[in-house]
Amino acid sequence: MANKEEFKTKTDVNVEKEDWQKHRRLSKITIGILVIATGILVLLRQTGIYIPHWLLSWRMLLVAAGFVILIKHNFKNTAGYIMMFLGLVFILKTSGFVWINSDFLWPIVIIGVGILILAKNTILDSKNKYSSNTSFKDLDADDFVSAETFFGGVTKKVVSKNFKGGSLTHVFGGSKINLMRVDFKDKAVIDITCVFGGSTLTLPADWKVKSDVTTIFGGFEDKRATVLADTAEEPKVLILKGICVFGGIEINNYD
Repeated sequence: MANKEEFKTKTDVNVEKEDWQKHRRLSKITIGILVIATGILVLLRQTGIYIPHWLLSWRMLLVAAGFVILIKHNFKNTAGYIMMFLGLVFILKTSGFVWINSDFLWPIVIIGVGILILAKNTILDSKNKYSSNTSFKDLDADDFVSAETFFGGVTKKVVSKNFKGGSLTHVFGGSKINLMRVDFKDKAVIDITCVFGGSTLTLPADWKVKSDVTTIFGGFEDKRATVLADTAEEPKVLILKGICVFGGIEINNYD
């Protein structure tokens, strides 16, 4: 029975890994197609062909980036929906498709974002096949760092000897996460989504960080001092996944 359960767990992990890699490849292909399409539109405009101004604006960039985020996260990421919603609202406002009084624009945006957050935490999470996974259901709160900010910030210090990873989502906001007192076996994964925001991670200098974060008009910087890891022990590996648009991720070891 134990062997069967262990095999099932390994199978589930492999399926989840293959699913992530599939969506990661698909999102990169989508980015390539969008870049080519943008180049074609710019070229057409240069030849005198009329191209609507909103097609080559930062508003459409929000919509495109949101779409890429949704593809990468299997349409289960709040930030992707928020970005697409924001972009579409501003496109409708500036293009004249829909008249929206400027005094009511931001209240409408805030209400819409609130609805998306509620939908994410009720409808989408209930359909997530991993939401009822026993390993996460029984997980101690200290072993998993989670933060979602919108027009705000959060500071957290995590103390765990069995750290499992985390999920950070910031839209017009950010976070400071201190993991200096954290320990884990082999690897841990943190999924980060930053849109017009950023996140600062404070980590031990001897941890190895692998970044799989897609940056669009954003940046990733590791400011830790370089140290030689103890060869007698395998280094801790922290894997960062996600996307950063008009924002940045910084890593330091200033405890």
